[in-house]
Amino acid sequence: MFELIQVVLYTCPMNKWNADPSKTHSLADATDAWISVVRAYQQCTATLAHKLEPYGVSVLQHEVLMNLRRTPGLTQQHLSERCFSAKSGISMIVAKMVKDGIVVRARSERDHRAWNLSLTAQGDALAAKIQVVQDEVVQAMAASYSEQDLKLMKDRMDHSAEALLAMRIGDAGQM
Repeated sequence: MFELIQVVLYTCPMNKWNADPSKTHSLADATDAWISVVRAYQQCTATLAHKLEPYGVSVLQHEVLMNLRRTPGLTQQHLSERCFSAKSGISMIVAKMVKDGIVVRARSERDHRAWNLSLTAQGDALAAKIQVVQDEVVQAMAASYSEQDLKLMKDRMDHSAEALLAMRIGDAGQM
């Protein structure tokens, strides 16, 4: 776990992550920052789940709806990647949403093995309602930050994600 934090803090490009290359971070400070990120993520997920409950929508269903609303015609594979969920989990949720008349499948013209997914009118209406919930949660999270703070946070989290991806790819290459 601590090695993971070191990778995040020490492998990002210094000119973007930390303008002063001589500045060092203690592992305790890195751990505290990491715990804060995890705690915020957990609170976001719990708050979103709570706010979605009256609509009978889970957080993963919400992700499916929001992604299909933004990008109609996604394949289950692309949807799985965007929702950070296993393809099998997405497959089960999509099957239920198709049965409930929220999502429709159409055979991909480019790859006849794949299905393109889109929202039905009923699905789009539900997505519009829960978009309001998502916007409320995002606004609550961002309320105390300036635009510059939000850009910096995004930049740092993007670099952290890149460092972790590089670490995972490196580990896969060593197997």
